[in-house]
Amino acid sequence: MATQKLTQQLVNDIVSEAVGEDSLAIIEFLKDKKNISDFKIAEKVDLDIHEVRNILYRLYNQNLVTYYRKKDRQKGWYISYWTFNKKRVKDLMSNLKRQKLEKFQSRLRQEEDNQGNFYICPNACIRVGFERATDLEYRCPECASLLNHQDNAKTIEFLKTKIREMSTNGIRA
Repeated sequence: MATQKLTQQLVNDIVSEAVGEDSLAIIEFLKDKKNISDFKIAEKVDLDIHEVRNILYRLYNQNLVTYYRKKDRQKGWYISYWTFNKKRVKDLMSNLKRQKLEKFQSRLRQEEDNQGNFYICPNACIRVGFERATDLEYRCPECASLLNHQDNAKTIEFLKTKIREMSTNGIRA
């Protein structure tokens, strides 16, 4: 896989995709800092301490932050000190790309196995297979429109193109 320069925008995109957009303010604050308490983070990003901890634990689950806990001698509480783990971003990017490729491949198998057996609502409410369409008596459960047969050849071709592009970029499932 070609090594991609880790720009701040790329870091933001990857973190946002993996953890959620609400984590970006915390990542922005933590970059180039070490061992910052969750209370200080909450104060600086102007969020409730519980929200901050929730986001930090989601980041931790992706190994994007590390922390250690220390007991406050006066209050008896534990305080966590957090550090952004920028080295992990490239691994995470590779994992996300591999997962996308796997999803495309799985979807392609499903589309090919059921070629010509899809029905779609003209209002795009639902898209179902033949069996489900017959169960629904070819009526959309949302808007009661008659379901139309859908040729999924373009979908199959699109998925094959995406898989080819990802494979040419060195991504392996």
